[in-house]
Amino acid sequence: MSIPHVFRLDEVKALSDHVRIAILDMLSERPMSVQDIQEELRRRGINKSINAIRYHLKVLRDSGLIRLVKVEEVRGGVLKYYAPSKNVYLYEEPEDISELIQPLIEEVTPEVVNAIKKLVDRRRDELISVAKSLKPCPYCYTQHFIEHVILETFKGAVGKALKMEEVSNLLGELHKEAEEE
Repeated sequence: MSIPHVFRLDEVKALSDHVRIAILDMLSERPMSVQDIQEELRRRGINKSINAIRYHLKVLRDSGLIRLVKVEEVRGGVLKYYAPSKNVYLYEEPEDISELIQPLIEEVTPEVVNAIKKLVDRRRDELISVAKSLKPCPYCYTQHFIEHVILETFKGAVGKALKMEEVSNLLGELHKEAEEE
C-alpha cells in the first residue's frame, strides 16, 4: 500500500531543481535574504549569482512554497526576507518505507476514520464548497477533490500540531534518541 503524497503541479515544477530544493531547505531553518541565501549556497558548494537566486525565489514564491515575511530598509535599498509558506519535508525514503510504517498506519487509521467522519458530519457544506473551488488537473481523468480537501486539512492540522510546544518538545526527545543509536 502506498502513502499518498499530494503536490500541486506548480509545486512539483518548483521542486524539480536542486538549487530550489536547497533554498527551501535553508529557509526551513530561518527567514533569509537573497544575500543570506547566496552565502549559504556557497557554503554548500553551489555558486549562483544574485539574479539566479532571485529567479529561483520567484519560482518558489509563484508556486506558493515560500513567501515574503519581512522587508528591512538598509543603506542603499531594502532587504527582503523569505520563509516557507508551508512545511515541506524533503528526504529520500527507503524503498520499503511503506512496509516500515505500516504498523504505525494501522495504529492510527481507526482514529483518522473517526476524525474524517466527524469532519464530514460537522463541516459537510464547507468541504463541498472548497472542493467545488478546485480546478481540475488537465492531465487527470479522475478528480478526487473532496479527498484532496480532507488531505490538505489533515496536513495543515498535523503541521500546526508539530509546531505546538508540547509536540515539538516530545519530538525533540525522539530526535535525540534517534541520534544516539
